[in-house]
Amino acid sequence: MSPSATTTAVFVPSDGLNVLVIGGGLCGLGTAISTSLAGHSVTVFEAAPELHEIGAGLQITPNANRLLKRWGLWESLAPVAAAPQQLSIRRFDGRLLAQRLDYDEETKRKYGVPTWCLHRVDLQQALLRRATELGVEIRFGQRVHDIDFERNQITLQSGETAVGDVVIAADGLWSAVRNKFLGIETPPKPTGDLAYRVTINVDEVDDPELLEVIQKPGNNIWIGPSRHAVGYNVRNGKLFNMVLLVPDDLPEGVRKQPGNIAEMRKLFEDWDPILTKLLARVEKVEKWKLMHHPPLERLATDTGRFLIAYVCL
Repeated sequence: MSPSATTTAVFVPSDGLNVLVIGGGLCGLGTAISTSLAGHSVTVFEAAPELHEIGAGLQITPNANRLLKRWGLWESLAPVAAAPQQLSIRRFDGRLLAQRLDYDEETKRKYGVPTWCLHRVDLQQALLRRATELGVEIRFGQRVHDIDFERNQITLQSGETAVGDVVIAADGLWSAVRNKFLGIETPPKPTGDLAYRVTINVDEVDDPELLEVIQKPGNNIWIGPSRHAVGYNVRNGKLFNMVLLVPDDLPEGVRKQPGNIAEMRKLFEDWDPILTKLLARVEKVEKWKLMHHPPLERLATDTGRFLIAYVCL
């Protein structure tokens, strides 16, 4: 059914609202934690039968880090985080363009908390544990098939229904609920770029020149014609995560596929010798098409009882 056009206030009972969250990724779990801490009862419906490792490194800036602290995740994530000590920006040929050697201290001085680099799996597992601690019910293998915006009722693929005081959609880039909310199919649009994603175990590197770059946590950026590379540590500095952005050559309809290592190296063969030496150590790589959605004009029904968590899209 189409979103309601009636504007009404949502009454909040003293024992909180019954909130249904569609999607159990980073956004859905973060939404569940925040809503639960506000005193509401929360159920998360996740289509996947279990959480899977998707992606690798994430940079968590101070504004997001303050949320993690507020949600009670600081102690569990600190041991697996890497706080960049320096920021270095280089031309593709290795010439240094800009550098901050006190990046971590300056960030904490300005914003009160550091920037963290985390492995996506570590963050997702911490969010899952915290949500469970707070009493959030998380139901895996529960794909939402339909939604009635007037009754605030979701129907699962199994035929089971659930009604909430509030329903929040956090089902990601390929959100089916978003399409129902808009009343049209709106697939994400290619950005024109793709990402090669690779990781290197720091303990397996014995080259002093490479260790100078990857052993001490930092943000390393190389900028060149039509492409760039970013490298930073995760898992308390034990893993060096790299993302290499190049023009998209994946076929239409293909979102991700195993990458060709020789092809990747060829794209960066005339770049900084440090970067090419790092890529020479890569044994496996994946290609990801980068996609996005244009901004939405509205993120909720007029009743305010159905919302889209837009950061997920």
